[in-house]
Amino acid sequence: MYGMNWKRGLTLWILICHEIHHLGQMTVLMRQAGLKIPGLYGPSREEWEKMGMKPPKI
Repeated sequence: MYGMNWKRGLTLWILICHEIHHLGQMTVLMRQAGLKIPGLYGPSREEWEKMGMKPPKI
Protein backbone atom coordinates (compact mmCIF):
# COMPACT_ATOMS: atom_id res chain seq x y z
CA MET A 1 0.00 0.00 0.00
CA TYR A 2 1.35 3.47 -0.90
CA GLY A 3 4.34 1.76 -2.52
CA MET A 4 5.28 0.02 0.73
CA ASN A 5 5.02 -3.59 1.82
CA TRP A 6 2.54 -3.76 4.69
CA LYS A 7 1.38 -6.89 6.40
CA ARG A 8 -2.19 -7.86 5.53
CA GLY A 9 -3.37 -7.39 9.10
CA LEU A 10 -2.01 -3.83 9.27
CA THR A 11 -3.59 -2.97 5.92
CA LEU A 12 -6.98 -4.28 7.03
CA TRP A 13 -6.72 -2.45 10.37
CA ILE A 14 -5.97 0.86 8.66
CA LEU A 15 -8.80 0.39 6.16
CA ILE A 16 -11.27 -0.41 8.96
CA CYS A 17 -10.18 2.66 10.96
CA HIS A 18 -10.54 4.80 7.84
CA GLU A 19 -14.06 3.46 7.24
CA ILE A 20 -15.01 4.23 10.87
CA HIS A 21 -13.70 7.78 10.38
CA HIS A 22 -15.95 8.28 7.35
CA LEU A 23 -18.98 6.83 9.16
CA GLY A 24 -18.43 9.44 11.86
CA GLN A 25 -18.21 12.19 9.27
CA MET A 26 -21.39 10.96 7.62
CA THR A 27 -23.40 10.96 10.86
CA VAL A 28 -22.25 14.49 11.76
CA LEU A 29 -23.22 15.79 8.33
CA MET A 30 -26.57 13.98 8.47
CA ARG A 31 -27.33 15.51 11.90
CA GLN A 32 -26.43 18.98 10.59
CA ALA A 33 -28.76 18.43 7.62
CA GLY A 34 -31.59 17.33 9.94
CA LEU A 35 -31.71 13.81 8.50
CA LYS A 36 -32.59 10.63 10.38
CA ILE A 37 -29.47 8.81 11.60
CA PRO A 38 -29.47 5.02 11.21
CA GLY A 39 -28.15 2.90 14.05
CA LEU A 40 -24.71 1.92 12.79
CA TYR A 41 -23.18 0.26 15.86
CA GLY A 42 -26.40 -0.01 17.86
CA PRO A 43 -29.34 2.34 18.32
CA SER A 44 -28.80 5.99 17.44
CA ARG A 45 -29.71 8.75 19.90
CA GLU A 46 -33.03 9.22 18.13
CA GLU A 47 -33.78 5.50 18.25
CA TRP A 48 -33.12 5.43 22.02
CA GLU A 49 -35.54 8.32 22.50
CA LYS A 50 -38.14 6.64 20.27
CA MET A 51 -37.95 3.57 22.57
CA GLY A 52 -38.62 5.88 25.54
CA MET A 53 -35.11 5.49 26.95
CA LYS A 54 -32.32 7.95 27.68
CA PRO A 55 -29.34 7.51 25.36
CA PRO A 56 -26.17 6.36 27.11
CA LYS A 57 -23.63 9.04 28.09
CA ILE A 58 -20.40 9.04 26.13
